[in-house]
Amino acid sequence: MRLIELIAEASGWANDITTIYVEQPWSCEANAILVSPAPDTTDPVKRDGRHYEYFIETFIARDVIEGLIGSIEERCQRLISYAQNEA
Repeated sequence: MRLIELIAEASGWANDITTIYVEQPWSCEANAILVSPAPDTTDPVKRDGRHYEYFIETFIARDVIEGLIGSIEERCQRLISYAQNEA
């Protein structure tokens, strides 16, 4: 699943003990996965032969994008910026 698709489904995230991992380089088109329960570390994970880097916990992502106005692309870019610079 692409990061932008995952973010579009934010209202369906099941719980707050889930973490988002994304393939580098981070972009809205990058492959992304949800890992639950969240690992105790931010070490990369490998799934189906792909390497995913820690991105952000879903409860934080939900807080960041919840009040944002704009397209899904704009919300995705804002979340990437947050994960790179503020998380």
